[in-house]
Amino acid sequence: MSAEDPAQTGCEADSVDPSPDTKAGGRAYLRLLFALLIFVGALVVLALFAHFSWRAVAASLATLGLGGFALYCGYTLAIFCLLGWSWYVIVPALPLRHLPAFIFGRLMREVASDILPFSQLGGFVVGARGATVLGAPLVSSVASSIVDLAAEIVGQLMFTAVGVVILAVDAPKGFPHKLLDPILAVGLAVGVITATLFIFSQRLGLGLLNRFSSSWPKAIRNSISSIQVALKDLYAHPMRVVASILLHFAAWIGAAGGVWWVLGWMGSPLSFPSVIAMESLIYLLRSAAFFVPGAVGVLEGGYVLLGPVFGLNAEVALSLSLIKRGRDLAIGLPAVLVWQVLEGRRLLGRRKSADGREERLKASAMVR
Repeated sequence: MSAEDPAQTGCEADSVDPSPDTKAGGRAYLRLLFALLIFVGALVVLALFAHFSWRAVAASLATLGLGGFALYCGYTLAIFCLLGWSWYVIVPALPLRHLPAFIFGRLMREVASDILPFSQLGGFVVGARGATVLGAPLVSSVASSIVDLAAEIVGQLMFTAVGVVILAVDAPKGFPHKLLDPILAVGLAVGVITATLFIFSQRLGLGLLNRFSSSWPKAIRNSISSIQVALKDLYAHPMRVVASILLHFAAWIGAAGGVWWVLGWMGSPLSFPSVIAMESLIYLLRSAAFFVPGAVGVLEGGYVLLGPVFGLNAEVALSLSLIKRGRDLAIGLPAVLVWQVLEGRRLLGRRKSADGREERLKASAMVR
């Protein structure tokens, strides 16, 4: 069979590299899965509205009012400052002027998980990018965000453990111990194992990337090596990691304080320990559903199921979830707009720099 034979040429072409089509198909399936999860979550939310009295939900929202909602948004921004600080303290010898970059990056991480079509893992990438566009060093942003994510997991485990202790000492009347206690025990055990594996896999994972990236472009291999060196340097300062964990734990407690305040403003007060216990269960459920973009339907369903256990009627619990959704949009949409403006400025600056270099080369050639 000659080289010009169409059948042979077609076979060779097909066998050269089918990976681009495979990758495109994989991305399409992933997008379809995300869209399906969001659609199912939206159906859950609509079903909750159809089942419960929307008038009671609207009345609960009205008790908070725009003023109370604005205060809650401002309070949440203060929590993000604390979260940004918990990320910043991980990086040694970085000037204080970089702190706003880490605060913005931490905000973008949450925004990507809550209102953009990303899972929590995608939010991690967007957060590192958000810190970088405000001037934080790229390698430091990526490496420290990995460590910060581990610190956040440990901080959440501590928060959940406090909630479990509260439930063990002073559970609400009628609390379904037989149903929820095994779930809590398994959730904590899985969380501890996950955190341990995540922390110890960081060095192993980058080491494997170094081993298998010999055929990759040199720039990518250099970036992986730089991140690996930066991770070793960060973990060489364990007290900074401990400080980050404690700040994350303080942020979890502070976030529960915001919910406690909102419920009191709405005329459905709970004790602060009860709010901590409820929030620990809600976020344990949300962490288990990390693959659902924005936890659509998970947050609302969790509050409707668990709120009555702690003394909230279902309408107030659903209202609380909607207030959180509204807060995420009120904070997140301006943050996305700022991010796009910053990205646009960086791109424009690169184009101007490239045009300037081209003009200087032309001028130099004319002189010669």
